[in-house]
Amino acid sequence: MPATPSSDKPILIAGAGIGGLTAALALARRGLPVVVFERREARQIVMAGSGLTIWSNATTALGELGLGEELFRRGEEVRGGRSVNEHERVIYRMRTARYTWPGSLPSVSISRGALADLLMTACENAGVEIHLGTRCSGYEDSTDGVVLKLEDGETVEGSVLIGADGIRSAVLTQLHGGLPEPLYTGRSTYRGISPTSEGLERGLIYMFHHAPTKVGGGAWHTGDDRVAWTLSTLTEPGRRDDPGTLKQRATELADPLPGLPARLVAATPAEAVIRTDIFYHDWREHWGEGRVTLLGDAAHAMPTDLGQGACQAIEDGVVLADELARHTDPVAALRAYEQRRIPRVRWVRQQVMQMVKWPQINNRVVKWAVTKIVAPVLIAFRTRTLWRGLQQPPRTTPGPGQRAAGA
Repeated sequence: MPATPSSDKPILIAGAGIGGLTAALALARRGLPVVVFERREARQIVMAGSGLTIWSNATTALGELGLGEELFRRGEEVRGGRSVNEHERVIYRMRTARYTWPGSLPSVSISRGALADLLMTACENAGVEIHLGTRCSGYEDSTDGVVLKLEDGETVEGSVLIGADGIRSAVLTQLHGGLPEPLYTGRSTYRGISPTSEGLERGLIYMFHHAPTKVGGGAWHTGDDRVAWTLSTLTEPGRRDDPGTLKQRATELADPLPGLPARLVAATPAEAVIRTDIFYHDWREHWGEGRVTLLGDAAHAMPTDLGQGACQAIEDGVVLADELARHTDPVAALRAYEQRRIPRVRWVRQQVMQMVKWPQINNRVVKWAVTKIVAPVLIAFRTRTLWRGLQQPPRTTPGPGQRAAGA
């Protein structure tokens, strides 16, 4: 069995988001020492965001870590979805459950807070040391280790450093000699979780697009009869709503839509409505050097279309642990992780960007033809290839008490 990389020093992770916590748990499950540093406090982590869809590729990876049963206890299994227009006519249906891989777990929809809490609890039970309210500011890399610099002036020595600290990552900033400018999608989202389902069918992701107002979004169960919803609208970056008006603005966006979105917004407490401008990064082939690498949004922040952001961060985490457990040389392990992950994430991102750049059509006749004829044919033609590819779980070597992911 390989020795642990620089076993006298722990693996350091900057960031306790979904990807960072997954990596920490996967490393701990393999007996590797790991310490996590997170700028937020615990309540901020488990209260962040609204709802997530964790597709089969990522639920299978989490199942490898022993979280499958609890994941489905807290969330809701996803069978597929449907997309409707402003007249509530179905444009297309997604039967994603058909395209999971043999031996994989189903997809699940869950609140971001519930998933974060599940991972945090599992990490603590596995003995992972997590320092909350601790911001990372930089690092020093050398041939025999890495030193993580904290904002309070303290330093920590480790064998390697994993930058899992998000789209405005401090690790990314130093690695690239400055923070790459995040790109704005042109859209901002209003999100929340309704305490009641308002009649939404279980196991279904409901997507909608209102052409006259260019407002789109979706809704899905997150467990306990709660439903997460999102409303996306075109707007300039950086615009801010007046304090206390987020629900009012969400209501204005939802009112022209078919019945369900407006009912979900109305049922959501005002304090539970949030707004997020959607940014992403240009693609980068360079994720790391020496004893440092990146993970999740720090490495490959992408638009939210197709719901693969958190899923790819989860994949990153289990593959990273797999390589660090297999190699005695930690630098070789990080480069092997990058070589495995970069082609996979590049392909996923290409699928997402095709969705983002789908043309907006204003001519009514052309729009009718595209909606009624072209789009359904293209979607049907691509569905199997797209969803089989997206839901392919990462292959890993099982650690003690684990089964291999992607087997």
